[in-house]
Amino acid sequence: MKKLIIIKYGELTTKKDNISFFISTLKNNIKETLENAHIEYDHGRMFIYSDDIESVIKKLKNIFGIHEINIAYEIKGNVYEDITKTLLELLKEKEFKTFKIISKRSNKNYPINSMELNQKLGSLVLKNIKDIKVDVHNPELEINVEVRNKKTYIYFDKIKGLGGYPVGTLGKATLMLSGGIDSPVAGYLALKRGIRLEAVYFESPPHTSENAKNKVLELAKTLTNYSGYIKVHIVKFTDIQEAIYKNLPEE
Repeated sequence: MKKLIIIKYGELTTKKDNISFFISTLKNNIKETLENAHIEYDHGRMFIYSDDIESVIKKLKNIFGIHEINIAYEIKGNVYEDITKTLLELLKEKEFKTFKIISKRSNKNYPINSMELNQKLGSLVLKNIKDIKVDVHNPELEINVEVRNKKTYIYFDKIKGLGGYPVGTLGKATLMLSGGIDSPVAGYLALKRGIRLEAVYFESPPHTSENAKNKVLELAKTLTNYSGYIKVHIVKFTDIQEAIYKNLPEE
């Protein structure tokens, strides 16, 4: 049994025409963020293997395009007895009074369909654990079992991702940073729609201070938590600003 992370991406599936591009971009963005992790892709899922699960999850929470993050356990093959043995072993560490089984079978050659697997595993859990019952509407514990071609995955924990689209899938834009709150919020929303950003700041000493520039750079650095990197263009604007002030009427 191997512990890993399964990534699901929700909104990407609505982009049918460019789905391969969106998935490829998301995978590249994840690779840039997780330098030492091993990533695999299979039928609508990404599988991340790492020795430091908690650190990886912390970084994945800041990547746009991820709908859900699951801490999972991998079983080699699809042998029913191996699935049940692993499930019961994992449930020893869980405390719950109500539960629900959600099975998915992407391996269509597997002899047990999803509904039957739900019933068989549900009966198994009820038989082996005392004082619990099934609650399909509001369970304390949701047990997910995915049977794939060569492996089976069991997971309980679901962590919500940022959603949106992978940064870099919907073109580029320039964000004007002034030091206020509106521009970084606009930048965050643009990143969520998949837009790759560069930033521009108009520096006009002595009318603007060094502290103002440093604040802008800090705001840009904060946005890099969600984009990987942002190039900041600093434009010297003093001469133009003073020329405008001298030569144009105030009204």
